[in-house]
Amino acid sequence: MSGEQVDNKSGITTEKFIWLKANYHFHVFHYRMPESAAIAAVTPFVPSPLTVKMAMIASLFQLGDVNGAEIVARNMHKIEVKIVPPKAAISFKAFLRYRSPPAVESEEKGLDETGSHYPSRPHMREYAIFQDSLEVYVKLPVSIADYGKRALKNIRYLGSKDSVVTCFDLREDNPPHDSQCVSKLDYGNPGIVVLLADFKQSIQIQDLKQLIPGNRDEEMYEKLPYTIPGNVITKGRTRVFITRL
Repeated sequence: MSGEQVDNKSGITTEKFIWLKANYHFHVFHYRMPESAAIAAVTPFVPSPLTVKMAMIASLFQLGDVNGAEIVARNMHKIEVKIVPPKAAISFKAFLRYRSPPAVESEEKGLDETGSHYPSRPHMREYAIFQDSLEVYVKLPVSIADYGKRALKNIRYLGSKDSVVTCFDLREDNPPHDSQCVSKLDYGNPGIVVLLADFKQSIQIQDLKQLIPGNRDEEMYEKLPYTIPGNVITKGRTRVFITRL
């Protein structure tokens, strides 16, 4: 564990922190990188730190623990996330059609090629199948550790809503060396480069309404290049990710 509580010479007590490790099993995984087109989304093989943090808050909401969600949100600027990618993964592309009801249904619009009055929007998504679990490490204040454990244990999905997960293991454990984790771009740390998102460290969330889609302030977030320790081999439309040993 990290950040032992000590008193310095000025009498100020430093806050004590703890690392939690959660292992997640996916059926399939998909997360759309920021700034990428929704209709042709490519997976980066890992979720962003922002996705993990938002999933923790959503998890507590879904459990009916609004107070816990508020406490975790108010401490978000103190929370750190590290992700260890799966040892290997393979991607595949899926062609999807989204259906949305028109603002005003009218038979004048006629039926589309599938026999529906609802307009369809074609999308291409790239999903990934992992060889093993995804390891997520979360550093947070000991004072909110119980909320953090409950949130991480009950996360329903990471990435898109069809990236359903099951937490197989949750324990207190320190993360491995940064060379094994997804990290902000460092030219001395080889791997594939993707764009991921996170909260800015300077941001302090005071009200959960700040996180509601449509109310979100873009100044709360940062989108930066990250390095995933591994290599990608492309064969036709399929990509194979292999962790760098």
